Amino acid sequence: MGSCLLLQALVLTALLPVIAYGNCDFPAIFNFGDSNSDTGGWHFAFPNQMLPDNAPYGRTYFGKPSFRYSDGRLSIDFLAQALGLPFLSPYLQSVGSGFEHGANFAASGAAVRKTSTDFNAPISLTVQINEFKIFKQLVLDPVSSKASFSSLPSAQSFQTAIYTIEIGGNDFDYAYRKLNLSPAQVKQTVLPQVAQSVAAAVQELYNDGARTILVKGVGPQGCGPFWLTYFSHGPNDFDKIGCSISYNDAVTFYNTQLREQLSALRKQLPGADIVYVNQYDIVYDFFANPSNYGFKATTQACCGAGGKYSFTWGAQCGLTGTVDGRSVTVGSCSDPASYIIWDGIHLTDQANRLLTKQILTGKFFEPSSFSISNRCQIQPF
Repeated sequence: MGSCLLLQALVLTALLPVIAYGNCDFPAIFNFGDSNSDTGGWHFAFPNQMLPDNAPYGRTYFGKPSFRYSDGRLSIDFLAQALGLPFLSPYLQSVGSGFEHGANFAASGAAVRKTSTDFNAPISLTVQINEFKIFKQLVLDPVSSKASFSSLPSAQSFQTAIYTIEIGGNDFDYAYRKLNLSPAQVKQTVLPQVAQSVAAAVQELYNDGARTILVKGVGPQGCGPFWLTYFSHGPNDFDKIGCSISYNDAVTFYNTQLREQLSALRKQLPGADIVYVNQYDIVYDFFANPSNYGFKATTQACCGAGGKYSFTWGAQCGLTGTVDGRSVTVGSCSDPASYIIWDGIHLTDQANRLLTKQILTGKFFEPSSFSISNRCQIQPF
């Protein structure tokens, strides 16, 4: 019995990130976003209602579902590992959480702007910012501070932490599926307001003491199996690597809007690093030059079934549904590391790893003068 418990402890220890506190100017990360960076926020708010609550999600790294939309880690997990920090606990996790080195306010399905409550998640970016304000208020409350809460961040950590925002994709989804807008219409009626709302959130965080804020642009949606199968495309809507021109064009339009908003903010907010992270170009290059990264499958889902893109909306990863007229329980591919896309929408553990490595080179930051590696001893991951 004792040897069995020891073996379990060793396995769990092996899964934990390498932690090297003190080698980085950033003692904490506070993250805001959607399913691309949600490490359990939705699960703890609405248990057992989402795909990543079930296998085969989490199979590659955690060996079980970890409430993340991937077979393993997300980019935010790799960033934490790179900075020598533990994985971020979801803000809504009541048991087993540790907030000494930050907190994750992201929730799957979240949009920047409030959408109707029957579409995706009610935990919008505005809600997440308000959750952060309450969290900080409680941590710094003089009554609470009399107790010994070693699992909470210090007052200094709120000033010197990295704040990360990765959100926006669901605003596109809502506009396309709920409002029935085309990519051209979305560009004119929705996306400028979304970019302005993200900038307003950055302003709020700055007003609350944040001084290093990284904002990720939206990735190339038009290369994902969901976007290629759920929406109709004309014969001339595909580029040379098979991605949708119109849907990617809407994303690049939004990212330009976002960059302009952040550029204007930099001039207004002294003493702050307001950084745009160009993840679109990184991920698009995965699709354009897959062999450079060890990928063999590009626009196909690892965990999916049906058709050219291995994806069927009614039979998603881990579920049982009808594919080509027969009932199928959808499993995953044998080698997720050779795929870019895990479940038709989200990246695999390997794609998230390579994305984060590229981000940390500093080549995709605006302004280019910002560097994480100059302020941290980057840990291997």
